Amino acid sequence: MTKKLLYLFLLIGSLGIAQDTDTQFRFSPSVDYKINKKWKVGLDYRYALEKDISTFQASVFQLSGEYKINKKISLEAGYRYTTSFENDNQRLFASFIYDYKIKKFTLSSRTRYQFSTPYFNATYWNEFKEPNQYLRQKFTVDYNIPKSKASVYFSPEIFIKMEDGEFKYHRTRYQLGSDYKLKFGNTVGVSVMYEDKLNPTKTDRFVITTKYNLSLDELFKKPKSKEEKAKKKKKKD
Repeated sequence: MTKKLLYLFLLIGSLGIAQDTDTQFRFSPSVDYKINKKWKVGLDYRYALEKDISTFQASVFQLSGEYKINKKISLEAGYRYTTSFENDNQRLFASFIYDYKIKKFTLSSRTRYQFSTPYFNATYWNEFKEPNQYLRQKFTVDYNIPKSKASVYFSPEIFIKMEDGEFKYHRTRYQLGSDYKLKFGNTVGVSVMYEDKLNPTKTDRFVITTKYNLSLDELFKKPKSKEEKAKKKKKKD
């Protein structure tokens, strides 16, 4: 199953080259820690290549926190710093997340507001460049493959940009991916994203991403004893 998904992602990426879009690559390691049932913090890094995976694009560092209101609703906020050879950029964001599970499926909705600028300086905004502001709406369908530690997902995401005091449609992303859980809180994944931009002067792109995540709370979690496992199994029966 995993090999078939990899072949599918490579096929989609090759279509990006055939359609004269820019094919890009991202390596995204991350680490998170679940403080308790309500709070979780995360640190992410991204190394990105562009121009058909031949040129360095940017390095991205992100710090975020998530608060779980209940089993279905969460709030998220964070800060992102992007650096490249040409310029640097900073971003603040806040998200409302809703998850709904149906057996092996998880349906998710994420509504995010983001505020991006090179400098948090009102004078710079007035004289040089105003901050970029977006509303992003993302929907995800995630399926846990039976008798497997793998899952597959599909995520369309709509970007609405604020221009001249109005929010206007800007672009849509479509992402297909798969994650595989390893032991001790380790997860690896691969995905392919196609970004369709409204402005014809901007190049559409395919982005191939490889991911690695380490959950520290899972890593340091004490292994359950045989007695605890037996009690848990008895309750299920």
